[in-house]
Order: sequence, then C-alpha cells, then structure tokens
Amino acid sequence: MEDNTSAKFEFLASFILPNGILDWFDFVKANEEPVEKKDCIYKSTLHIYLDEKDNRTNEHLLLKPNGFTEPTVIKDFPVRNKNLILHVRRRRYLDENGKNVILNLYPTTAEGTRYSEEFAVFLKGADGLDASYRPIVRALFHD
Repeated sequence: MEDNTSAKFEFLASFILPNGILDWFDFVKANEEPVEKKDCIYKSTLHIYLDEKDNRTNEHLLLKPNGFTEPTVIKDFPVRNKNLILHVRRRRYLDENGKNVILNLYPTTAEGTRYSEEFAVFLKGADGLDASYRPIVRALFHD
C-alpha cells in the first residue's frame, strides 16, 4: 500500500514541482504563509522544502556526509492562487582531506535567475503568451 501512496504523491507533485526534481530531491515539508500586502493578487505563499537525495555513485562512496548547504530559494509558477517558493538544500560531503564537496550540479534554476527553468522561460516569452500580458506578469512576481 505504501508504494501506491508514494506513486500517487509523485504523480500529484509532478504537476506542482519542476519537471524531474523528485528524481534528485526528497520532499521534506510544505507550509502556507499569508501575504501581508493588501494590493497583492495572491493572499498566501506556499513554501515547499526539498533536500537533495544521497545520489553518490560507487566512485564517491568514500566521501563522508557533512549535512546540507543553506537553502537556495527558487520562485516558481503560482499554484491555485498562491505564490510558490521552493527551498532547496544540497548535500555536502567531506573528502579525504576534510574539504567540503558538493556533487551533482542539478539544473534547479535558470542561469542568471532565482526562478525555475520553466518559470524563466514563461517570463522571457518563449511560452506563447501574448506579449501584452508580460509586463503584468512581471509586476506580479517582482520582489
């Protein structure tokens, strides 16, 4: 039964999270926080916390786990009238000399942004959205 629950969760999460992210990261928790701005279209923000899986290959098994990095904050598409922010922590390892090592550089954000790849493409206009709407979309998600 647990395998079925896990499959259902992954199926549902595939509609909310960036494509393939659960291949590399484990879901830790989620919480909702109200938005204090009165003129904001969204009344709350959904925070989803993800930790990198231990994906060491045989050649990296000598590296010793050393906790996680500080989270990278990634703004993603809004979900059900809520802002969506991903908090992604990468695993750290120690090599034989005691130096920190971070493995497997995954594409979690679009280069030069703090947005998911899909959301950055959307904002850049490669999604087919009428260009006249683009300033409105940018204004909604500008900090």
